[in-house]
Amino acid sequence: MRVKEIQKILGEKYLTKSRGQNLLLEENVARSIADLVEVFEDKRVLEIGSGLGIITKYLVKNGFDVTAVEIDKDFCQYLKTTGVNVINEDFLSFPIDETLPEVVVGALPFSISIRILLRIKDHRDKLKRWFVVVQKEVAERLISEPGRKSYSSLSILFQILFEMNIEFDISPNSFFPKPEVTSTVLKGILRHNPIIEVTEEFERFLRDIFRYRRKTLKNNLYDYNTEGVNFALRRRAETLSKEEVVELYREIMK
Repeated sequence: MRVKEIQKILGEKYLTKSRGQNLLLEENVARSIADLVEVFEDKRVLEIGSGLGIITKYLVKNGFDVTAVEIDKDFCQYLKTTGVNVINEDFLSFPIDETLPEVVVGALPFSISIRILLRIKDHRDKLKRWFVVVQKEVAERLISEPGRKSYSSLSILFQILFEMNIEFDISPNSFFPKPEVTSTVLKGILRHNPIIEVTEEFERFLRDIFRYRRKTLKNNLYDYNTEGVNFALRRRAETLSKEEVVELYREIMK
């Protein structure tokens, strides 16, 4: 899809930064994303932020039944001409139920990509596999390892719940308008047997051990009973593997 073609379709419409409307241009990239998608029970896909449908058309060509969730009503009008099922809603607020596909695909709006991934995480009983385009920085944060600056509570949370893999990077030149950052295609598959059941209490604990990055576990866990805990509480959270975090949590909560 060429810039002039997009401009012709858009007419007087302006793309908004607040909605992160950077449209993918490269057909080969869109085709490669669609080719990554795997489904095992049916051929249904939920696409978030379909825009003008460049990925959508390759999903359809690959035999997928696509439900497109798009907040922009003008994009929805265009998408309806492609024959896919279109939902003109904000993914962050529309109801997610058992009627939706389990597989999520999408070039996520940069400004809200983490919020979208967190909502997918909250509905992981239904949305079990995802293939998304995000800022490279976001992808690296989610797969980061202990000791890295990007390692955080989100890294641990998503690594416990999902098997994740960076598939390939996408140049800023592949979008219109051109963003200032490189994008990455990130794949996530729900783990059947995570090392711990992730509850609201565990998620709160994760946030608490990282609340002050330069402080020790002892200082960050000031409102927990750490007396008698057999763990080196002088360490900092960013040095702990996800297994050590789970061990510490169980020690404190027993």
